Amino acid sequence: MQKLNLKNNKVLAFIAGLVYGYKNARIELKTLSMEDFTEAKHINDKVYYLNRIEGKVYEYLNESVTHVCALKEDKVNGKVSIFIYKKQVK
Repeated sequence: MQKLNLKNNKVLAFIAGLVYGYKNARIELKTLSMEDFTEAKHINDKVYYLNRIEGKVYEYLNESVTHVCALKEDKVNGKVSIFIYKKQVK
């Protein structure tokens, strides 16, 4: 097992935090195209804007964002839906 260096890469630290934070929850993961993302779909969800290449997490959508991660929590049923929108690589 390899130790992760989370100091310089905020995206990797973000993903590790998701795994640890929701380790006891039922998780549903959906991967979609960035063209399908609208902020209106996730108005009540937690949304994070990521640049996987630079290892940065942003609070807003900008042109350097490569992935958008939206978290929808159902605390009553103990379920978390994670929506990952990513740019299509050509």
